[in-house]
Amino acid sequence: MIAAGQQITTSNMYNDKTDKEILEVLEQHALLTFESQLQLKEEINRRGLSLDISSLDAAIDDKIARIKNFEYLKDFGFKAETIDNRFLVTRTLNAVLTDVFAVLLGLVAFFIGINGAINLVLTFINGDEVDVFTLAVKFAMAGLLFVGIRFFSGLKRLFDYAGFELARKNGEITLKKRFDIKLEEIQAKPSDLILHREEDDLGLQLGNEVIFTSNAENLIQRMTLEELTKRLKGN
Repeated sequence: MIAAGQQITTSNMYNDKTDKEILEVLEQHALLTFESQLQLKEEINRRGLSLDISSLDAAIDDKIARIKNFEYLKDFGFKAETIDNRFLVTRTLNAVLTDVFAVLLGLVAFFIGINGAINLVLTFINGDEVDVFTLAVKFAMAGLLFVGIRFFSGLKRLFDYAGFELARKNGEITLKKRFDIKLEEIQAKPSDLILHREEDDLGLQLGNEVIFTSNAENLIQRMTLEELTKRLKGN
């Protein structure tokens, strides 16, 4: 777990800034990413600058508190709560509705794309004379076919996470998730939970089963997943 002030990378992005530039960045700290805020504080402390960083500290502390309270889990489409001594992770309603909207939008784009593709093919078969603008519109309409297919990823998420639950109670981990078609329930020990990084993805796994993934390059997402793993393990 990375705490406020701990070095994030071996190279601080503010090493080459002058003290005046550091002050200017500090005044705009609210616009910085979490990692940039941490590195800014680190650089100010390293130089021993007499600057008021109380507002920067408050911003960092607020983000760390939100991480510990799992508020950023919503970025993955999940929420965490404790109910009757049961720590429970489920999908958020917003995530489900977003996937439903994506599927509906995908269907509309798909059917418009099919109609556009047929129209485009018939244009060439019949040898119709069309101007450049009309031809461009026909190609664009046909292209919606592929846009619609991409939106269908929401359908897979809807299916994969229908009935999803990840819980810890009485020192035992329970996972409800669809594998292939059937909704299955897996019971395991907390030690079976692992974080596995592959390139830019950081995945929470129960044994060999991937529960969900986050962006490993995003510090807030990475720390949130690390904090969630600690909570599920009972640390």
